[in-house]
Amino acid sequence: MDVDVRFDRLEAKIDKLTDSVNLSMIKLVEHGTKIDGLGDHNIVQDNRLNRHSSTIDEHAIKLAMNTKTSSANEWFVRILIAALVSAAAFMLRS
Repeated sequence: MDVDVRFDRLEAKIDKLTDSVNLSMIKLVEHGTKIDGLGDHNIVQDNRLNRHSSTIDEHAIKLAMNTKTSSANEWFVRILIAALVSAAAFMLRS
């Protein structure tokens, strides 16, 4: 009889241990799933940032080209104003 009681207690302890191990395994699986989801989200965000980065690079190239064109236009306007002022001074002198 004592042996049966002892086996029943051992069996209860083993059941309790099995339940706690099962809960731990379930939590590990949940955490693994969450980490996989975060990894997928990070990949999506990296791709999105790469697209934004290439767009910014394209805009930087366009801005450099516009700056070059604007600089040429600015010099043309300056030369035109200088020519007009010179012409007006020449006309007023005569």
